[in-house]
Amino acid sequence: MKILTSILALAVLVMGVFLYNSKQNEMDMQNNLRAQYTSRMTDASEKMSELQKSVQSATVFNDKAAQAEPLEDIWRLSSEIKSDIASLPLDREFSKEWMNYLGRLGDYARLKSQDKVPEEQWLKVTNNVAKNLDEFSYEWQNASTELLANEQSFKKWQKDIKKDEPSKKWTALSTTVKGYSESDFPLTASESDDLKKKELKSIEDKPVTKKDVENTMKEMFPKLKNAKLVASSSKEGAAYPFYHIQFNEGIRTGYIDYTQKGGHLLSVLIERPIGKERIPQEQIKEKAERAVKAFGFDDVEMVETRENHLVWHVVFARLNPTNKARIYADAIQLKLAKDDGEILGVNTMEYIQKETLPDQKQTPVNWDDYFTEQVTIQKERLAYTENELLQQRLCYELIVLKDTDRRSHTFRILVDTETHEVLKSELLN
Repeated sequence: MKILTSILALAVLVMGVFLYNSKQNEMDMQNNLRAQYTSRMTDASEKMSELQKSVQSATVFNDKAAQAEPLEDIWRLSSEIKSDIASLPLDREFSKEWMNYLGRLGDYARLKSQDKVPEEQWLKVTNNVAKNLDEFSYEWQNASTELLANEQSFKKWQKDIKKDEPSKKWTALSTTVKGYSESDFPLTASESDDLKKKELKSIEDKPVTKKDVENTMKEMFPKLKNAKLVASSSKEGAAYPFYHIQFNEGIRTGYIDYTQKGGHLLSVLIERPIGKERIPQEQIKEKAERAVKAFGFDDVEMVETRENHLVWHVVFARLNPTNKARIYADAIQLKLAKDDGEILGVNTMEYIQKETLPDQKQTPVNWDDYFTEQVTIQKERLAYTENELLQQRLCYELIVLKDTDRRSHTFRILVDTETHEVLKSELLN
């Protein structure tokens, strides 16, 4: 009995030591994490102070060379503070708004260094930014103090961040930064247009019913006319309202989506086994051409085909009716089975998000002066592509051959028709 009692006492002692060590290890880990977070937050505060100074310095100089260093500092510090904020367990809404603001500020400084921002506009924006950063530093200090307080435990820090109702200080800070973004960096016309396209706000057609799109589906895809269907509406909060139709027909299963406004085809995915037979690429192209016309897309041109071991992927781009230029951003993607050319996939989202095209001059270019003697132009046409400001620009699209003694290379180059700036240069082979 005494031996058993001794063993139990020893077990209790060992367990106590184990629990104590585990607790101590947990506390050590929490202290280490808290030390890391405290260091990160302190770094972020110091860098914000440097960012304020750099913004002020960038408005002092008119000379481009003198401006270069503060502009580089703004871009660098914005990026570093974003990295610090991303690694800290802070209020999510605040983190999102603050990182967005820093990203826009850094991008703006980079565009200014490339002479893509007028001086008058630059001064207006940076004067606002400088004033707002001064005000923000006080609110940031006030909100971060409670997290850095020595008496506050790591557990309380986590609890404050994770609770449904965040600290009023952080909520206020989030609102403040959002206001800065809207005042200092209002959406450009192209960004606003891009947002509207993503939400399909340009569609003004009348709403259709589920039954309407089910009938449309059977007309577009005759092989699915007897399929079992389950149709549902998009969830509340979706970027745009659409109908989602799931189907099953023999060996075929998948889904088809249509917009609720107008019943436009959005996407298709059909799953079925692919046979071993293979039809020629030219026949695939013909089937793809017939399909887009049958779907009602009669203003497109095939611009790309590529394959894997089971399917062909075919891309079409919308043609501008006035100058027949390809609008690469308004694309339709098709997926066709290699055994018989059946349409297995469709994506029309980019096509439906119709681009707003600018009125733009077409200034002729002397290509002999533009390129070196080694270059020969193989093909020239018009096409639209976007620049760094998300603006669609009309371009001369050139397929050129650079021929040397050792080897030849083919390039695809897009040159702005008005500014003659190269917006894209791609080595094809």
